[in-house]
Amino acid sequence: MASSVLVHFRQNLITKFLYVGSGLWFGLLINLLLAIGIFWLVLLILKIFKINTNIYWLGYLAIIGAVLYLGFGIYNVYTPRVNNIIVKIKDLPEEWQGKTIVQLSDVHLGIVLEKNFLNSVVSKTNNLKPEIIAITGDLFDGMDGNLEEFIGPLNNLKAEKGVYYVTGNHETYLSTTEVFNILDQTKINVLKDEIVNINGLQVIGISYPELNENKDTKKIIENNKNFSLEEPSILLYHSPTGIFSENNSHNDIYFSLNRDFNTVQELGIDFQLSGHTHRGQIFPFNFITKLIYGQYDYGLHYINDFAIYTSSGVGVWGPTMRTGSRSEIVAITLEKK
Repeated sequence: MASSVLVHFRQNLITKFLYVGSGLWFGLLINLLLAIGIFWLVLLILKIFKINTNIYWLGYLAIIGAVLYLGFGIYNVYTPRVNNIIVKIKDLPEEWQGKTIVQLSDVHLGIVLEKNFLNSVVSKTNNLKPEIIAITGDLFDGMDGNLEEFIGPLNNLKAEKGVYYVTGNHETYLSTTEVFNILDQTKINVLKDEIVNINGLQVIGISYPELNENKDTKKIIENNKNFSLEEPSILLYHSPTGIFSENNSHNDIYFSLNRDFNTVQELGIDFQLSGHTHRGQIFPFNFITKLIYGQYDYGLHYINDFAIYTSSGVGVWGPTMRTGSRSEIVAITLEKK
């Protein structure tokens, strides 16, 4: 906790070492607690069946297992997989049939995941030859730092019809003004509660509310001159929850258990792209995100003609490890329903 406060106000080799080191130590501690639980369970089973064993060797194996599991978690961070899915949309324009949208969510660029990591993600993304790239929040980690180093790699993202971005909660901690100043130097289209129509497909981008902001998201969409109930639409919205018609504040979304997607269906939205959960990131926290968000904590789900996909994210927050989920770049192929 102290290291995250230090690195927020001053970044150098010492604070970076403390931040990364304390995160990994926390991750290792979780693994050790799991290993201790397994150790006692194995010991109990051996005792029941009256099997003699060397308790010290069993303890060493538990410690080695915890360290290896940490290594596995670190490996998962730096080797994001490409997850291919197919989404069926009613009245999809012919031009979009079979085309690919790539979703990048929760990249968390900053003091841990730096330029080389982003270069790797950009390369994998471009290889998919997407029509659109959708960045659904938490592109940056929320720590102050040299964000200028990311301008070049972000400019290397290639999509036939553009790259579109909405903020997540971590951008509000960092300062959306600072984030927008950086992204203004790139080709990325920042959607601040805006709608663009791309050859008959509406892309709706809703920003994550600022810490002191309260907005009516439904009215924002309805009152936008570019919005049409008649045309298919994709909503970029960081949190895998339904949008509110009122009291759409930072905390309302962050702590929301709202699994009611009636409002988006009333607006005729066909497909929602979200992230935020990391699918728990570290075992056993994946059970907690499942408890909070239900089935919408990860994956593709349909409600009548509406579909939502929640990504586990590209990057990580806190400990540089993933044991409860995999890092992913999502390649979405659109098909007409």
